Amino acid sequence: MKYNSGLAHRPAVFVSSTCYDLKQIRQNIRDFIEDDLGYEAVLSEYDSFPIDPDMDTVNNCLRAVEERANIMVLIVGGRYGYITNHGKKSITNLEYLRAKMKGIPIFVFIDQNILNILPVWKKNNTADFSEIVDSPKIFEFIDTLRNKDSNWVHEFNNGKDIISCLRKQMSYLVNDCLCLRQHFYKEKISPKVLKYSGRVFELAVEKPDAWEYLLFAAALKDNLDKLDDLRYDMKYGITFRNARLYNEPKEIIDYVQMKCGELRSRINLLNGILNNAFKEAIGEPGIPGNAEYIIYVAEKLIDIYKSVHEWSLDFKSIIVPDEFENLLLCASKFSKTVIEDIEIFISDYDTRINEAILNIGEESEKRTLSFSLTLRGFDMSELEYEIKKLENLLL
Repeated sequence: MKYNSGLAHRPAVFVSSTCYDLKQIRQNIRDFIEDDLGYEAVLSEYDSFPIDPDMDTVNNCLRAVEERANIMVLIVGGRYGYITNHGKKSITNLEYLRAKMKGIPIFVFIDQNILNILPVWKKNNTADFSEIVDSPKIFEFIDTLRNKDSNWVHEFNNGKDIISCLRKQMSYLVNDCLCLRQHFYKEKISPKVLKYSGRVFELAVEKPDAWEYLLFAAALKDNLDKLDDLRYDMKYGITFRNARLYNEPKEIIDYVQMKCGELRSRINLLNGILNNAFKEAIGEPGIPGNAEYIIYVAEKLIDIYKSVHEWSLDFKSIIVPDEFENLLLCASKFSKTVIEDIEIFISDYDTRINEAILNIGEESEKRTLSFSLTLRGFDMSELEYEIKKLENLLL
């Protein structure tokens, strides 16, 4: 979630669970949220729940999570609940996944009786547990919550347990928000930082040990993850640029030479970004880096990465006689290694820097990490062969 100041409204707490078996608990939690905390409680069985008449039940629930929820309280009892027609997950499971994707706080509560049975299910997951749960999928869901997604799970026996825990956890959450607000106004966080959410925003604001290096990795990954469509365009050769027709051999060869020059220019920009701008943004040892500058460097590296894709796709908009098509194909392939090498660098940097930070304090000796973006040279033989072949045609 992006930080928005000046939008005063009550926090909305979405309560996700099966309804029938946990009806009383849901009512008790709603009363606590509305009457004790003064927050907005979002529960699907009440007439205050926002619905779109044109949507089905599942999509109305997911829409409420996406558009209304600031906090989720997830309660898991002995029922997995209604499984949608579109897949193998219950509505509660889908609500949880949508909240997780949104990045809001999720407080997970699981019935203690079900947790006590979980080890038995793990040892014999084909046994009959129908007297305890409505579906063995509930165990799979709980196992995902606890282990795969590494959520902090609170056990409960009754509604009072949940309310007692929420009372404390909400106070901690308010304190975190107050600290963030104080930091926000004290540090005068820039718009470049504010447009980010999650890990990037957290690192830029809280500035833990070695935050500069972690921030660079997080900003690279955040921006790279947004480019799936561009990678698909590259894979399938999709471009909507205006077509250009080249008939004369000289103008075609000139075009290819110009494109090779453009690619070299982009590679030179990479050198400047990593060898100069990155070092300045990180700062000298012992001197804090500049968060806005670090994000700028990460964005520019990704901009170059994008431009190399676009450089290659530009060849798809060129119309030439049949005998020149292989020349364009050979030239367009030069982008492949550049793209791969940038992706390898980003992945390697993210993995190694995070591993190094985790090991700080465990190693007695100083450890130096070095990173370099090494671009493989181009195999010019095929291109030179095509140019030579075409030159012979001109003789």
